[in-house]
Amino acid sequence: MRIRIVLLTMLLTFFVAGCNDNQVNSTESPEDTTHSSTEEENSNVKGNKQIVDSNTNESNEELSSVKSELKISEAEVKLPSAFPEREVKPFIEKNEDNKYTISYSTEAEEVATFSGTQYASKEEAIQTVQDFSNGKKVGPFEEGAVDLGYGITGYGEGATGSQYFSWEEGNWLLSIRSLTMDEIDHPEIAKKIVEYLETHMLPAPGEDGIVYINYPQGGDEVSVDVRWQEHNMVSRLQTDRVPLEALEMTASVT
Repeated sequence: MRIRIVLLTMLLTFFVAGCNDNQVNSTESPEDTTHSSTEEENSNVKGNKQIVDSNTNESNEELSSVKSELKISEAEVKLPSAFPEREVKPFIEKNEDNKYTISYSTEAEEVATFSGTQYASKEEAIQTVQDFSNGKKVGPFEEGAVDLGYGITGYGEGATGSQYFSWEEGNWLLSIRSLTMDEIDHPEIAKKIVEYLETHMLPAPGEDGIVYINYPQGGDEVSVDVRWQEHNMVSRLQTDRVPLEALEMTASVT
């Protein structure tokens, strides 16, 4: 009888020990799996980041290489470096001793064109921008004044089926035009631009610069023409992208 009790006790001891071992193993296993999974995820993240960095560097190198191909003095060349889409490729459209034009396109469409023109004198460059700006400034007059925030006042008026709105920031004139029948809210567009330019700086013109925003009939499309003078050079960016994207590209010009 005593032998039977001892045997039962030994069997119970082995059984309990076996259960404890299983509990320990089941507790350690998820931790090991989680640790392995985390390492794998980190590895994938690092791999993806390296791919992005590689693509970005390749894009920057491609954009920078354009400068070396232009005939005009490299010191006079300025180019945009930021675009609404990351996969943008430059194509040299015009390459002369005193002028260059480069288009920037994705596989699907053209995003913008950028050009630089060297004039015989600073005065001629200034006059070129002023000629384009002529008639695009509104006011100032009290009845058409709109507070755009940040101490900036814009002015609007209508004439012969069109409406115009403009304001100034430093040496920049910003002007909007659309058809009156399309009822485009110029002050609202202007306020968004003013807000954007509080954190994004446009290039500093020597004397004059203009951002001209034109909405054709219907108001569903827009064209933006940006021009500014520095010394005897005039830079120009043209795009059919929305104004804030046009300003993003312009602000990146160096």
